[in-house]
Amino acid sequence: MSVLFFKPIPRPAIWGHTLLKDYFGYKDFPDGIGQSWSFSAQENASTICISDPYQGKTLLELWQTHQELFGHPYEDFPVIISLVAPEDDLSLQVHPDDEHAHHVGFASGKNEAWYFIEAQENANIVYGHEAKNEEDLRKYIQADHWDELIRHLDVHKGDFVYLPAGLLHALKKGSIVYEIQQATDITYRFYDYHRKDEHGKERELHLEQAIDCLSYDRQAMKNDIHPMVTSGEHYQQTVFISNDSFTVTKLEITGLYEYCYDNYQLATIVKGSGTVDNREVKIGDSFLIPINNQVQLNGQMTIMMTTK
Repeated sequence: MSVLFFKPIPRPAIWGHTLLKDYFGYKDFPDGIGQSWSFSAQENASTICISDPYQGKTLLELWQTHQELFGHPYEDFPVIISLVAPEDDLSLQVHPDDEHAHHVGFASGKNEAWYFIEAQENANIVYGHEAKNEEDLRKYIQADHWDELIRHLDVHKGDFVYLPAGLLHALKKGSIVYEIQQATDITYRFYDYHRKDEHGKERELHLEQAIDCLSYDRQAMKNDIHPMVTSGEHYQQTVFISNDSFTVTKLEITGLYEYCYDNYQLATIVKGSGTVDNREVKIGDSFLIPINNQVQLNGQMTIMMTTK
């Protein structure tokens, strides 16, 4: 079977406007969209297949009834894949680990990662904090010393950043990213700059929940990534990370290349254009490569791919 294409789901955000729809060519998106889900199998927000013979089926339906496409029976769909283009800084956030997630009724915690498709000069993100322990953290908060509390990480176009559960983090304006997260769609908002929504209200914070699952591990506040690169005629492949949560690969195509992999892949084109099995594709298109499927890729394009 050839690849199956999916329609992205727009996600409104207080920090979104038109950058995402303009950059990726999502002309049918309204204004105010900061994020789109390229792949999701959430119960009430599952991406829809637009390819025969499964046109109109959701990704969740395919996962539940057509495991011949995936090869992972008796498992939950593992990830949500997004494109994110903020036009303002995101709130400071913390995601729960497995222990905390199980305690509040979720199947797993939420590890996350970002690949920087674009990053302005001198761009950075919030990545970690300076508190030694919870007592120290609360002193920073009570004194309203947010700038002294947070750590920053400089980021550049082409960087890959891993965000383990428990890490205090925030994406900032000036970047466009391909985002991978475990499918537990839960985020605790730690601080939001006292911003107000369209109704003049500050957004809800989840301070105590965030504190409860915040990590103080200094080693986890280092972006310790060791990409594995292989290349050949017309392609270069970079595996950024492969762990129990997900495997993330960048595939750069510069001509005709036959791609085959022994697992499924969730693929999104983040740069350029070309063809996939002789179908024209462009930036922003997302498609499932079924398990053990050989695909003919041709053109000048960068494809981000995630599997587990």
